[in-house]
Amino acid sequence: MSVTNYNSTNVGVPYVRCNNVTISYPDNGVPSVTIQQASAVKLADGSVTEISQIQSISFTLDMINNGTVAIPLVDPTSGANLGANTNLQQIMLGILAVIRQQQITQNP
Repeated sequence: MSVTNYNSTNVGVPYVRCNNVTISYPDNGVPSVTIQQASAVKLADGSVTEISQIQSISFTLDMINNGTVAIPLVDPTSGANLGANTNLQQIMLGILAVIRQQQITQNP
């Protein structure tokens, strides 16, 4: 299996699947991300099964120096470039908005 195959559209073809994302957002610190990965395969019925775990990836989110750097948007299923960009500031704003919405909803 090629560990660079992220296309999950093909039945029976192993691909790399992200199965857990952890974002650490410390006070007065640099946010960091850990991505857990697995080799997975799409079955004929459309379901997905994981084959094996793959080494996780960790990185920091340098909002000061890279917050406005363009990040190409990709189709999450095929990995195809969608022809539009986002950036770390927009992504974090969206994530934090969802978190705040859930905090308000679940902690009335």
